[in-house]
Amino acid sequence: MSRHPSKHSGISCDSCGKSAFPGKRYKCLTCYDFDLCQDCYEGGETGTSQHNTDHPMQVILTKVEADIFYGGESHSVEQPQSFTCPLCGEVGFSDSEFRDHVTRQHADSSNVQEVICPVCAAYPGGNPNHQTRDFSGHLMLDHSLTLRDADLISIICMYMYMYSTAG
Repeated sequence: MSRHPSKHSGISCDSCGKSAFPGKRYKCLTCYDFDLCQDCYEGGETGTSQHNTDHPMQVILTKVEADIFYGGESHSVEQPQSFTCPLCGEVGFSDSEFRDHVTRQHADSSNVQEVICPVCAAYPGGNPNHQTRDFSGHLMLDHSLTLRDADLISIICMYMYMYSTAG
């Protein structure tokens, strides 16, 4: 399969069925293997009874869109310009901001339901449908959080435990 820099090759919109579509791709971080094209996302389409418009979505750009977004500045096509948190739905995080957010806000992220990792979904070669119930642990183990970050997670968990048991 050849990759076209202005299309999402190998991806079909789960609402309209369009494949290898141009524009932005919206990857649901709640539903397994669920993507929307830009037109369907902006039109509020859901595509299935399981997916709803409240689900957090990771925006994935084509190479052409990334070049336009960065306006000629040096950038890695393989790096998304921002991440969406699958746990709370906050958007616009850089790589380091995203890791900081997860370690601060979701250190004990034993999720009730599995979520899709936006890092795995957004990077070429990643598993776009990787689901986990321990998202902060997944980030630490699979996406190279530093030992300092791991220590921070432990400290936050200990503080949260002490705070929750204090009378």
